[in-house]
Amino acid sequence: MGNAYPASGNRKQYSSSSPAREDQAWDQEADTERVSLIEENARLRALVVQLSNLVLRNVVDHNSTSPLLPVRRSLPD
Repeated sequence: MGNAYPASGNRKQYSSSSPAREDQAWDQEADTERVSLIEENARLRALVVQLSNLVLRNVVDHNSTSPLLPVRRSLPD
């Protein structure tokens, strides 16, 4: 891909590839990035499900035990 803003006043395209080829390469790169984002999204959703399950299990386990933990009282002097 050529420089979008050439330093000189000369506005020639310096790239040897055709615009159609550049568009195809850009589309392919965008598709690759899109697939990568979709896969990352799926991994993150799976982690959220795992974390939610852990939290729910701990809340259920915590609520199934006695609601009050024994309190250690200090002995009078």
